[in-house]
Amino acid sequence: MRQAFGAWPVVALLVLAPCAFAQDDISVVRTEDGLRFKLPPDWPIERRGGVTGPVPVEEYLAIKFKALEAQLQALDQRLNSLDLRLRVFEQTTTAQGLRSGEQPRSP
Repeated sequence: MRQAFGAWPVVALLVLAPCAFAQDDISVVRTEDGLRFKLPPDWPIERRGGVTGPVPVEEYLAIKFKALEAQLQALDQRLNSLDLRLRVFEQTTTAQGLRSGEQPRSP
């Protein structure tokens, strides 16, 4: 009998898998207001409502996803630039080939 679990197990796996395979040496012990926290080095610690602690997981993941999005946008721009350069190169080589009397190649 097949059970429909939906997308939640997949989402949970994608979110929790990096945590499960993370190495212990990635975490560092940080002290803030006399409290010790074992966190990744880039996890912010803030004081909210009189309580000092790491920002919630949702905020930390939002920070990480924004950084990932910025990297993906940079890669997208770089790929678009390379695509444009390739098109210009193909057009110039085709134009040079036609000028020298060669027949255009059919794909």
